[in-house]
Amino acid sequence: MVSFSQSQCIVGLRVLSFFICAAVLLASCSESGEDTGNDTASLIASTPAATTSVEGSGTPADPVEPTLIPTVVPTLVPTEAPVSIGPIEPLTGEPLEDFGIMERPALAVKIGTSSVGRPQTGINAADILLEFRVESITRLIAVFHSQGAEPLGPVRSARSSDPDILANFDQPAFGHSGANPGVLREISQAQSEGKLYELRWDNLPSGYWRIADRVPPWNLYTSTSAIWEAAPSFLVAPEPLFEYRSSTEVLPSVAEPSPGVEIQYLGGTVVHFVWDEELAGWARWQDSTPHMDSPRNPDGTIDPSGQSTQVAPANVVVLQTAYTSSSICSYCPEAITVDPQGGTALVFTDGHLIRGRWTRDSASQPWQVTDEDGNPVRLTPGQTFIALPGGDTFVMVKEFAEFLLEDR
Repeated sequence: MVSFSQSQCIVGLRVLSFFICAAVLLASCSESGEDTGNDTASLIASTPAATTSVEGSGTPADPVEPTLIPTVVPTLVPTEAPVSIGPIEPLTGEPLEDFGIMERPALAVKIGTSSVGRPQTGINAADILLEFRVESITRLIAVFHSQGAEPLGPVRSARSSDPDILANFDQPAFGHSGANPGVLREISQAQSEGKLYELRWDNLPSGYWRIADRVPPWNLYTSTSAIWEAAPSFLVAPEPLFEYRSSTEVLPSVAEPSPGVEIQYLGGTVVHFVWDEELAGWARWQDSTPHMDSPRNPDGTIDPSGQSTQVAPANVVVLQTAYTSSSICSYCPEAITVDPQGGTALVFTDGHLIRGRWTRDSASQPWQVTDEDGNPVRLTPGQTFIALPGGDTFVMVKEFAEFLLEDR
């Protein structure tokens, strides 16, 4: 009978255990797929074989058990769900506070800017103000949706430029004091094309009246509630004209600090917009005079307790626009606001200037305003003033801007 010593048994068991472990390890690694093949080979290559001799001894060494690399399980970092701010006003980008007005149409009213017609009343309540040339002066369109003005004025006449401008707002109700027969035909045609819906003073007499402390034609006033009440139910709410930044969104890298802009309109009107930290907007000056909105009682009489406030929109969008002579009136300029080639755009927002371009392929589409990299310009929520000068001069003047604020 063959007998084994205790030490021989121990060595034999160790060798047997090693080969069993190695066989199990190789079997599991061979089933792990293509991606782990290299790892298995590396592990085997780095593990000493059972028959390796201790250097210089000539005797087998004890088997070395392989060291397994622990599996690292990635820790999932929870992400915050986006916070919904709810519906926003289409023409200001501000949170919608009155859900009852969501479906009402935009309302646009022509407003005079001449010295005899200033200060106006109600224009600071407008979501958007637009200014463009008429003869040797300029005129405003005040566009309302988020809120109204009681009263609003002075209301002035329509022009050939109006239809294509107003088509930006998805057939708004349009209030004005009248026009010459040719322009009235253009307005009627624009209504049939769905660009606007006319509610002027002579077809809505209950919505307009004349005040006693001003002379005609600068004494005609209106009520936005009266015009909205008369607007037909098929008119729809406007689509957003611009994109707006969220409260946590920073300005793009292309934005540059700016004190403001000077616009010299052909005909002599000079306008300044000056960044005012206190007003958090671009304070408007016309012919070196602060442009004020003066409160009145709902019937149009002067409110002695009211306090006038300067026009200071959150955004000023300057779109350099070509003008041509109106087909109705050779001396009446008409703004070309539909142009696939567009023109220079200067967007003033939050104390900065973003340079870019505007385009508009058709009257059924709104203006597209992009920065120099081709990205849509996103505005600060609030009122926006759109200026449409022609071949006029834009001058950024820090010294004059500071002088205006100090002189105020």
